[in-house]
Amino acid sequence: MKVAIWGSGPIYEAALRACARQEIDVVVEVHDCDVLLLANYTRIVKAAEREIPRIGALCFHASPLPRHRGRDAVYWTVKMGDPTCGVSWFWIDAGIDTGEVAGTSEVARPPELRPRDLYETILVPLGEALLDTLLAQFKRGIVSRFPQDERFASYEPPRPKPAVAVET
Repeated sequence: MKVAIWGSGPIYEAALRACARQEIDVVVEVHDCDVLLLANYTRIVKAAEREIPRIGALCFHASPLPRHRGRDAVYWTVKMGDPTCGVSWFWIDAGIDTGEVAGTSEVARPPELRPRDLYETILVPLGEALLDTLLAQFKRGIVSRFPQDERFASYEPPRPKPAVAVET
């Protein structure tokens, strides 16, 4: 099995580790892959690019979809006081965070953690463990695709920009 990974940051590094543990070849060219992993990849992927990988393009999202669709899921999880937090790996489609879900993992949210700490200490390891499980399934020919339940969907806007003090 061959995987291409687009992205950056801690979840990108976690995806590389998961591929190494599962002994999956990481390739540079998307034309030569079974799965394209999007790990902290914020650009919209065109339909032509989504169709290239043999199995599909799988994206990390830092919330249990369909809750907190959008760019700043971790911020809104904390801001809204959610009692739980979680991650999803989903198959991208033409929508924003609307594709079928390959897997989701959810845990109690430690209320004292700020968004960055929640992401780095809870969500990235959770996403890595879930990806490990999914990659092992892919190697056995098991590819899960569960539709998102629109009754529970929410789309959150980008987080507000901090106010800038202006001296007069």
